[in-house]
Amino acid sequence: METTHKCPHCDKRAKHEAQQEEFNLAVLVSLVPLMVFTLFGQIGLF
Repeated sequence: METTHKCPHCDKRAKHEAQQEEFNLAVLVSLVPLMVFTLFGQIGLF
């Protein structure tokens, strides 16, 4: 049985966690091209 009670602290924490997750994904996506160019450079494709 799940309760539907929501407190302001839990809502604030959930929003903060969502923002942090979005930022972490953005950092990961921005680093992918760097990793690809480095890998291809090491194996001689660039």
